[in-house]
Amino acid sequence: MTVALATEFDVREYTRTAHGSLRAGLDLAAFAATPIAPDVTRLLAVLQVLEGATMAHLRNLLVTATHKDARVTAFLVTWAYEKFWIADALGALVEANGARPLASGHATTARPRRGPVRRSLAGFVQGRSIVGAHMAVGLIDGWVLDAAYRRAIDRAGDGALAEALTRILMVKERHTRFFDEEARHRLAASPRTVRLTRSEVRSSGMPVGARALGPTDRRFFARFVWSGQEGSALADGIDRRIRDLPGTHARTAARVRTELSR
Repeated sequence: MTVALATEFDVREYTRTAHGSLRAGLDLAAFAATPIAPDVTRLLAVLQVLEGATMAHLRNLLVTATHKDARVTAFLVTWAYEKFWIADALGALVEANGARPLASGHATTARPRRGPVRRSLAGFVQGRSIVGAHMAVGLIDGWVLDAAYRRAIDRAGDGALAEALTRILMVKERHTRFFDEEARHRLAASPRTVRLTRSEVRSSGMPVGARALGPTDRRFFARFVWSGQEGSALADGIDRRIRDLPGTHARTAARVRTELSR
């Protein structure tokens, strides 16, 4: 059964207009003349891993009751498709700046905290309330990655990289709208969803896909994104937005902060 909303995100339109390869819009030649800073390039490589980890995450979602919601499933499959091409674009940017992508290293050896069989069994017990928890985790993860892109844009200034990352954020804007709409509605309707959200944050990691990175790259991501006044302000903003979600409270926000500092 699909939960109806008063004003629904148009999933049919979204699937019809999904973005494929972004490479045609990248000015890769510009980086030969003006390479970006090594730490920004490294952040892009980390983001490539995080965006590319979506398929493994999607597998874990669809072995639960989430797969029974046709509208949510249609969105998630298209969302994963767009994130695949976002990861591809990030890989092109990394290579254009003379660096080597990280995706083929840690991502294939990282061991998930729970595999699909255990996820399926847990999902059977959790029932349909888990759908809302998945939507809330998707929303929070979107906020975290948005902060990372914005830190990279701030470091890049005007130019080809800022233009490329801004385009990626435009693609991701629809992801955030869907997750926000679904999460708020489902959290407001189910205290059980609120409780499950905190455990899903812990089991998924934050940002989602971070366990596909080595410890050094995870620490680098946290330092780059959250350090200084700008990073602290972004982290505080995410904290406030989590607390503003229906039914959520300080414990959920604290769980996210713990995951982000790992």
